[in-house]
Amino acid sequence: MGGWRSRRAASWSPARLAWRSAVGHRRGQALALVAVSALITACTAFAPVYDRAMQQALVYTLLARASPAEKAVTVVSQATIDAGGETDARDPRDLRALVPADVAAHLEPPVLGRTAIVTPVAGDVPPTGQLVWRDGFCEQVELVSGVCPAAAGEVLVSDADVDNFGLSIGSTRTVGSASDSPDEVRLEVVGTYAASDGAWWQGLRLGGSSSVFGGTDPSATHDVWLTTEDTFVEAPILTGESSQAGALVRTESADVDEVLALGDRLRELARTVRAEGENLTVDSDLGALTDDVRAQTAQAHRTVPLLMAPMAVLTVFVLWLVLAAATEQRRREVAVARLRGRGPAGAVGLLLVELLPLLLLGVVPGAAAALAGGAVARSVLPGEAPFEVGAGFVASVLLAAAVVVLTTVAAAVRVAREPLDALVRRGRPPSRRWALGALDAFLLAAVGTGVLAFVTGSLDGPLALAGPALLALFAGLLLAHLVAPAATAGGRRLLRRGRLVSGVTLLETGRRRETRAVIAVITVASALAVFAVDAVAIGERNRTHASEHDAGAPVVLRLAGRDLVGVRAAVSEADPTGRRATPVLVSGETLAVEPDGFREIAYFPRGAPTDAQWEAIAPPAQAPVDLTGSRFSLDVRTGDELTKVDALGSDSEVALGFVVVTDTGTRRRIRLGTVPQPGGTATLTGTDEACVSGCTLAAVELIAAQAVDVSGDLELGDLRVDGRPADWPTAADDWNATDAQSTVIRPTSEASDDALGLLVSTNGLYPAQLTPAWVPDTVAAILPAARRDPLGLVVAGVDGSDRPAESVGRVTLVPAMPRSSALVDLDALSRGAEVSYDAHPEVWLVDDPDLLAEVGTALRERGIAVADLRRASTIRQAYRDTVATWSLGLGAVIGPAVVLNALLVLLVLAVTGWRDRARDLAILRLNGAGRRTTRRLAAWAQVPAILLAVVTGVAAGTVGAFLAMPDVALFPTVPEVPVIDTATAWPAVLYVAVACLVVLPAVAATAGLAVARRARPERVTETV
Repeated sequence: MGGWRSRRAASWSPARLAWRSAVGHRRGQALALVAVSALITACTAFAPVYDRAMQQALVYTLLARASPAEKAVTVVSQATIDAGGETDARDPRDLRALVPADVAAHLEPPVLGRTAIVTPVAGDVPPTGQLVWRDGFCEQVELVSGVCPAAAGEVLVSDADVDNFGLSIGSTRTVGSASDSPDEVRLEVVGTYAASDGAWWQGLRLGGSSSVFGGTDPSATHDVWLTTEDTFVEAPILTGESSQAGALVRTESADVDEVLALGDRLRELARTVRAEGENLTVDSDLGALTDDVRAQTAQAHRTVPLLMAPMAVLTVFVLWLVLAAATEQRRREVAVARLRGRGPAGAVGLLLVELLPLLLLGVVPGAAAALAGGAVARSVLPGEAPFEVGAGFVASVLLAAAVVVLTTVAAAVRVAREPLDALVRRGRPPSRRWALGALDAFLLAAVGTGVLAFVTGSLDGPLALAGPALLALFAGLLLAHLVAPAATAGGRRLLRRGRLVSGVTLLETGRRRETRAVIAVITVASALAVFAVDAVAIGERNRTHASEHDAGAPVVLRLAGRDLVGVRAAVSEADPTGRRATPVLVSGETLAVEPDGFREIAYFPRGAPTDAQWEAIAPPAQAPVDLTGSRFSLDVRTGDELTKVDALGSDSEVALGFVVVTDTGTRRRIRLGTVPQPGGTATLTGTDEACVSGCTLAAVELIAAQAVDVSGDLELGDLRVDGRPADWPTAADDWNATDAQSTVIRPTSEASDDALGLLVSTNGLYPAQLTPAWVPDTVAAILPAARRDPLGLVVAGVDGSDRPAESVGRVTLVPAMPRSSALVDLDALSRGAEVSYDAHPEVWLVDDPDLLAEVGTALRERGIAVADLRRASTIRQAYRDTVATWSLGLGAVIGPAVVLNALLVLLVLAVTGWRDRARDLAILRLNGAGRRTTRRLAAWAQVPAILLAVVTGVAAGTVGAFLAMPDVALFPTVPEVPVIDTATAWPAVLYVAVACLVVLPAVAATAGLAVARRARPERVTETV
């Protein structure tokens, strides 16, 4: 007989049974397994997807921010004149042919051109500037008047050149050549143009240079003069003549791999072209751009994995907990399989058939989530990167799947190999006494070693990012081992005192097997959340510091020329209050400012000067000596013992003069005449028409032949201007004594009431000057904290000379200046001095478009051109568009994600253990506990452990961030000035702490209340 068989027997299979067991009867657990697997896969696969998105965004950002000159690839041929003869620049068409087709495919159509420097040979101050031809330039400028050049020698000039140099249509200028030949080139103006600085010109600045500056060293510069190619071909070699063929890199579809390959190809092209001739070069900044891309990419390859790795490890640990709970529920099923002869291997297979399909199923949504996260990242990051599924993504998905499989196998083997008697028991509760097993001791020792290395500073660079996770893990493991016996003892003590709810809660905390896991997970999760969010906040703060320091103010205009007086007048006209725009002068590493307006506008990201420091840099309060007129006279009386002899002992002449500064800021000398013989009196006179509109005395000077020694007394008095008496200070305090090694001029009080007495001793170096006290002898300066001056403090004057200075205070950073800079008063630095080419004026102002327009108009009316404009907002965005920022930005994702992991652990433990908890609560109900009491017990069951773990995790995360942040890359390169401030961002830490203290206990309490609602009396008879 075959016996009776059920009609369902043919449809039975282990896989079908496993599916029904996992999905049909344990749906919550099945969803948890899928969710954990998906989370692991998403964390692992998102790293390469995000890394690739950052690379594409970085290339787009660098190219978009690059100027046309920086995006240009130009082959240049330089004309040369040497002992071997003359070599003309090559034809631009030949230069174009040197660019290979594979390089040209990534470039825009090339623009051919020729360039030279020309200066008219006639004129008092002939201007110097560029003579330029570009193929097709007539279509790229606005023709204001006349016609476009068509023949050799014809030029277009700017309207500014017409105004400054008296040019007009038909005007001619003759310019010299670079060779020794007497040949000259005649240029004729045939029209005027309006400057255009579009990308077509590849960074060539057509206008804004036209200027004339007088003074002791007059100079003039003209804008670009545009001409035909025949002008260069038919003329002799001009100064600095060159030919070029330049093209811009195509940016609309630039791919990171293509740009990197193009950079390497251009380096090869530069070597190849150089081999063609020594006067041939390839000019391109693309190599620097690709180096930047590679450096920042390498930075991301260190930062992103080390930020994601702790979260991935935490997620794997969560998977282990979920699998432990799942296999714990299947202990009796495993025991039955063992009793039926399937053995440990068969039991492992039973568990794998039931658990592994669900976990592998979770890989699919995890991979999809990673790709979706990449899509979100590409939409948030700059540019429009294409959708990519690279080899890194595939390898990461396979790695995640392998980790899931291996973890599942390990969990299955752990349960399947237990003895049968252990499988049929529910397991023993942890001991009340504190004890460490061998594995626990090894784990604590290993993690503790890493923590010790982290705390002592042995972990640096990228490895330091693992420090907070190690510290949190160590704290969580140690706390987990201490809590169980302490909670058990505390619970028993409270029960003896009659405190049922709190006593039972602590007893449950110490008795439950999952307490250690909950504490460890929540401690690590809280610490990682604190570290991630703290890093994001610190990064944002430091980017703000860096951008504010680099900019100096919301808007900064760098100006062409040296007309400080005109700049101050223009700013005063545009902003009479002086609180929204202020003039600034930069001379070398010295920043000269008007304190009242500057302190309202400038950024001091790490602390501003105090009121006392601002007052300390103010210039002297003495009034200046004003000289308004053209004729000057001064009475001079010499002492009886005055000597003025040369090296041979013969009597020599000594002249007296004034050094003045005109109302336009020009420094001039006025010779008054020769001082009388010893014991004599004379009235010395001099003239200067430049002072009709007003001059200020900068110094009184003695002039003699070199090597003449002068020693004795002088009295100077009765100053008259155009015959009128003028104020002449006679007190010794009104003048600065000159006390140098070879010159001593000391004011004395021994002269008559209306005269200034001087004690003079000079040793052959002239002119020897005496300055009024209105001109500070020593400049007061506020210095950055990092500056050191072991040889004495000097600052750069407006004329480029070193000025003795004294420090009156320190700040961490001087706005927009390097670490060895100085902040001084503009009046103090500029009194009696003329601005030279070593300094340049700027206007710092608030970011107000209307004010910016008014300042620009006022400057243009005075012939002052704006050479550059920088905005703090633009610089701040540039710092945000870096891999360092985007890498740290993961903290905004990691923070919530690790908390989500902790929530998932709480929910999984609630789902897998609710029947046990409901049965225990039902037993309490049958023993007389009220509904309210059991609800409180259920709600508070895990709250003490969670609260303790959160507090410990927040503390560990804060300490870990404090120790690790100095090693975190906040910028692509280390700033040269101390803008970095890694102090804890307490608002961010408090935000995370409050969120964890509210959300995690609330979820645990809610899950407990849900279990309490199911604690009906019939649960007591259920078998679990």
